[in-house]
Amino acid sequence: MIKSLRLESVLLFLISFFLTGAVLLEKSFHNSSSFQIPVWAAGSNIPIQVRAGNTASYSANGNGYLYVVSGRNQNDAIIKTLQRYRVSTNTWDTLAPHPTGLLGGATTILGDSLYVVGGVINPPGAGINTVAKYNISQNSWSTAANFPAGIVDAKAVSYQDSIIYVGGGVSGLSSAGLVYMYNAKSNEWRAATQFPSSTRRNFGGFAITGDTLIYMCGTSAFGSAQYFDSVYVGVISQSDRSVITWSRGANFPGQTRSFFDAHSWGSRGIIMTGGSTDNTFNTNSNECYVFSPGANTWQQLPNKPTSWLTGQSGTVNMGSNIWKLICASGYASSYLSQNEILSDTLNPIGVIQNGNSVPEKFVLMQNYPNPFNPETKISFELPVNAFVKISVYDLTGKVIAVPHSGDLSAGSYTLNWSAAGISSGIYFYRLETEKYSDTKKMIVVK
Repeated sequence: MIKSLRLESVLLFLISFFLTGAVLLEKSFHNSSSFQIPVWAAGSNIPIQVRAGNTASYSANGNGYLYVVSGRNQNDAIIKTLQRYRVSTNTWDTLAPHPTGLLGGATTILGDSLYVVGGVINPPGAGINTVAKYNISQNSWSTAANFPAGIVDAKAVSYQDSIIYVGGGVSGLSSAGLVYMYNAKSNEWRAATQFPSSTRRNFGGFAITGDTLIYMCGTSAFGSAQYFDSVYVGVISQSDRSVITWSRGANFPGQTRSFFDAHSWGSRGIIMTGGSTDNTFNTNSNECYVFSPGANTWQQLPNKPTSWLTGQSGTVNMGSNIWKLICASGYASSYLSQNEILSDTLNPIGVIQNGNSVPEKFVLMQNYPNPFNPETKISFELPVNAFVKISVYDLTGKVIAVPHSGDLSAGSYTLNWSAAGISSGIYFYRLETEKYSDTKKMIVVK
């Protein structure tokens, strides 16, 4: 009887302890940030209505820009015009036109240059291998090294200070999962690890967050009845950036399948909006979702006010964790003139700031509870503002998750991480900044 009472007392103490912790955690969450519900608003209409423009976005000095290269105009003619939207002034201007005009080019901005890889000049002709390069400061076009073969309907992202990845699309180089890497310093292309699709992918979303590439949804061919909800997540090797470790992420939960873009959404991961639900021009969508590869979860955001497909979009970081998704023109049952912008103040997903004091030194604490199933907390301290990456490794050294990769201000933080979908065993978590790194062991027991 006495033993039973003692056990009951211990259990009551533990329950009280964890409930108190939960209350404190909830208070910490609500007091930690300037979180707001994402809001859509109208920007200035695009001067020349287009669809299927080659689009890239760019953030610099607290300002953001959307570049729309070429595209089809209301007469269904391919135009050469380069249009640029400036967020801070809510204005559009027209820059030096693309040399030929085209559709389906893989487009991204690296450093002070905009790259358009491949595309098609006279649809439905074959893709070209030309890489057009636009110098932003000089407002002029030149060329970079040709892509290894003609390619169309691929997507491109930039990485670090000199790398571009091109994913998906139609090319003679591969029938499935195509990924190529360009090094701007050497002006050379080489094959990267393909994502494990059994069929060719185009018109899907291709984006990057931290060291992680995402290819989502898409179709096997233009007009095909075969389209997908699958998501591929690839972690870039830091010893050889052409080596990418791919895995399957949580399937896209919405209806959109093709004719959409995906973009970085700060510490939240990847954002997408709009597109076609059946890979035709007869259905358009207003869905808006964000995917966190670290947590492997999707979150639905407020729908875009106007449904669309083959529109032009990009994301920009305005500073102070304020991010904007710019969605310009595009097509529904007719050409659209709207420029609609989603604004959000992003707090790092899963990361909670504990108070406002500034620690004296870097510290990575032991996770708690440990062992755990399936959730645990990882606390750490930053004496200065820093770009922080937290990775989880298995015993072979393979990265299985990147719960956080992004900028944080000086302070004390707690990361909530779930091992749902991960088998029992010993794992390691590592915190890395420019000036500090540390690794600790944790145990998942299921």
